[in-house]
Amino acid sequence: MRSVFRRLVSASNLSFARINNVRYCSKEVDKKEAKDKDDDDEVKKNIMIEKYGAITTLNIDRQHTRNSLDEATLREMAAAIEAFDKDESAKVLVLNGEGGSFCAGFDIDEIGEKGYNNVKDAASRLLRRPLCDKTTIAAVSGYAVAEGFELALACDLRVIEDTAVLGCLGRRFGVPQGMFGARRLTSLIGLSRALDLLITGKLISGVEAHQAGLASKLTATGTALGEAIKLAKSLSKFPQSALIMDKLAAINSQLNPNSEESMRDEAVMQSLLGAAIDDITQGVKKFQGGIGKHGKFYKLTEVPLKDWELEDTFEEVTVEHVEVPSEPKPSEGKEEGKKEGKKEADKCEKFTENKKS
Repeated sequence: MRSVFRRLVSASNLSFARINNVRYCSKEVDKKEAKDKDDDDEVKKNIMIEKYGAITTLNIDRQHTRNSLDEATLREMAAAIEAFDKDESAKVLVLNGEGGSFCAGFDIDEIGEKGYNNVKDAASRLLRRPLCDKTTIAAVSGYAVAEGFELALACDLRVIEDTAVLGCLGRRFGVPQGMFGARRLTSLIGLSRALDLLITGKLISGVEAHQAGLASKLTATGTALGEAIKLAKSLSKFPQSALIMDKLAAINSQLNPNSEESMRDEAVMQSLLGAAIDDITQGVKKFQGGIGKHGKFYKLTEVPLKDWELEDTFEEVTVEHVEVPSEPKPSEGKEEGKKEGKKEADKCEKFTENKKS
């Protein structure tokens, strides 16, 4: 067999070294493909991504730890959010926690094993600024505490269930809430209320969060995700360029005008200006056509009909003609009633005469 193999090699002008190199490269390709497959499996390990038209949902799925955040989960979330921001068909992102809790903060067990800095660095890359330029909504149910609270604050809007629990629980173990979380909390509810939550570490309910101004919408238990998707659907119909510009301008007002983040936001807003002008032109035409007048929000975007709606479903229906007897006229009914009454009266008279005789 070996001699036959040597003959084939010599006939094809290949050396043994070449054969070995080809075999080695083939193994390397197989290893790379296997590694890529493992990486793909890892990305899907702690989060689930679902897409409904222009709406994308990011679901944290670590239910055994109340959706706490370890380094791998933070890395997966950052990659998923970056992919969402680059997807031109995606307009609104909804963050949700599986199993009845939004997020319980950092994974304490991993901090004990690997130290605080690894998790902190991964979280800083995710939470350093708004999650992305596009609109983000947090569907808050159950616990949103510590860094989970900060994750909800990093979203643009928050739909919070009335029984949800929010707060800076890291205070118990000496874990700082983080510079960005404290800054966002202060800008949302004011210095006095922010200091109360940050210093005491006390928990507040969804109702109290709504009263403080943290909730864009307060909803019943078990309905946060549905209400958040409903809100996302209503936002997805707006022209997005102007919406993103206004969002970044509002956030930029809370930053140092000379900071790197502020200048980056200014550059993004300038790049969106041309698209916003096109949207304005289309908006003027819609208004002139009667759409959006008197503060109305419906019919702002054209909704294409589904294929089944375009099918011709009309069928010819034949109805047999059935003659229905006509009802007697009111006058005829009265005359018949009089005749019947007269007959009854005659019978009574005959009966009384026979009785007398």
